[in-house]
Amino acid sequence: MDPLSVTASVIAVATAALQSAKALYDVVDGLEAAPQSVSQSTSLLSQTQTTLGTLTRTLETNSAPGAVGSVLKEIELSKALESTKSVCQAFTAAMTRFTRHSTDSHFSKRDRFIVQFNESKIKRLNKDLADCQRTITMVLSSITLIVSSCTSGNIDQLRIQFEAQERALADLGAQLSRREAEPQAGDYGTAAEGDSSTQLAASLQKVCQKTLAATRARRTGQKFGDMKTDNHSIAMQGIVGVAQPGVDQSFGSLTTTMSSRAFQGQMDSSSFGNLFSR
Repeated sequence: MDPLSVTASVIAVATAALQSAKALYDVVDGLEAAPQSVSQSTSLLSQTQTTLGTLTRTLETNSAPGAVGSVLKEIELSKALESTKSVCQAFTAAMTRFTRHSTDSHFSKRDRFIVQFNESKIKRLNKDLADCQRTITMVLSSITLIVSSCTSGNIDQLRIQFEAQERALADLGAQLSRREAEPQAGDYGTAAEGDSSTQLAASLQKVCQKTLAATRARRTGQKFGDMKTDNHSIAMQGIVGVAQPGVDQSFGSLTTTMSSRAFQGQMDSSSFGNLFSR
């Protein structure tokens, strides 16, 4: 699938996930004096809607071929978005069932008891939703950074931002790994529900790992095509200034003619000045 089609596909999945989050928000937001677990759901859903909306706008703005499509193909963001949609749909079905005796203006005592009785299930769904929201937020941060790096000329600042993002992705991956190893029943409801949460954490962890790899590749990888100079021209490909450790550079063929000068690789400012000032 070409990059433009990949981007359009992810936007469609993100839109569907956003609609599911809105539907769930409508169910839980109107409950009067709801237990804390339900109030937490409302806050999480508000954050999730904001994240999904920002993601959709970012992808639409940068939907030109090659802008983000290749990155989206690498990180498989659709899996995290589909998981978000599934969690929201399961959550909506559960809350609709738990509160079927209530109205927008009245939370019935019977439903309050049912919600309290099923609080472990609500807490589990909150955790699942929070994992999805954090993963999508982290992926969005990477996409934003990668897109901005295409036009930024501040190499030192970019390096710091990329390294910070890589650490954050690694931390989230570790948290999801611990979540994957948590008990499958008890506080997480039935064994089947715990199993579902385990599978979700494993899937989101893979998205984090792929995003980390893609982010690191954008920081450490520089790919250049062929370069040819003539008529006393000058040209360069690579990094000038402070040497950047761990950068993987690849170059095409280099041809210089008619007293031209060219440079590929990494070079300190002084040497660069000496080479091109003649």
